[in-house]
Amino acid sequence: MKQTIQQYKKGVGRHLQNVKIHFESISLSEAIEQASKAIDLTNNKMFSHQRRIGKIKAAEGYELLKYKEVDFKECTTFEDIIAIIDEVMSNVPRLGNLWSYDTTLRIGFHLRIYPTDVYIQAGVVKGYVKLFDEKPRVRKIAKSEFPLLSELEAYEIENFLCVWGGEKKSIC
Repeated sequence: MKQTIQQYKKGVGRHLQNVKIHFESISLSEAIEQASKAIDLTNNKMFSHQRRIGKIKAAEGYELLKYKEVDFKECTTFEDIIAIIDEVMSNVPRLGNLWSYDTTLRIGFHLRIYPTDVYIQAGVVKGYVKLFDEKPRVRKIAKSEFPLLSELEAYEIENFLCVWGGEKKSIC
């Protein structure tokens, strides 16, 4: 497992760290726009796993989120941020939990507020099933429930499970 984690860190994990660094370096208004529109500044395109939502729906989310800047400044936990995002998500059909989590994570990167739990959605479920041989029944799970992945941060575990879940071979 350690070798697989190291491979992750050198590949997809490195991209996630670059995204984190980028969002830490821009203004909050830029972070809200780029996060909600799912703009990947490494290639100036929409993040691939959010293309199903599409640019129009993501822009609709942004149009509501851009008025929440003051609310974001008052956030002290990841759950505070995701509550704001989920409220917007509930008003824009088809955005869904993946958009909600990813937007929250990117804005959280800017605010330097990170999840302490592993959020489960979309591709993460496949990785979770590979690891535990059962489907999760909740939206988030304590990081401590993933002892094999303990060297990763909660947001990295989410990303790792998503990537690994899409691979054909098992790493255990």
